[in-house]
Amino acid sequence: MIFPHIPQNEPTEEQYFYAETDELKYISDYTGLNFNEVLELDCYTYKVLLRDAYIYKMSQTKEGREYLQECYILQQKEPDRKALREKFGGGSL
Repeated sequence: MIFPHIPQNEPTEEQYFYAETDELKYISDYTGLNFNEVLELDCYTYKVLLRDAYIYKMSQTKEGREYLQECYILQQKEPDRKALREKFGGGSL
């Protein structure tokens, strides 16, 4: 299972502190479970809910949707032949 992200060589801003429970908060807000209930989930369910909660949160804003779209594009292994033909025209690819 892949967590949507855009690889970056350099951080875009300096961060001095990191939340230790941010994953629990994402899942808790998404599911309504409290932290103890989240911690009792099996690891597969935890990861699925974390991924879904993150995608849901990102999809709530225009910037988040653009970020998810960029993540999707970067994960593609095959070229979008139709889009390339529309942009550059012509021949077979």
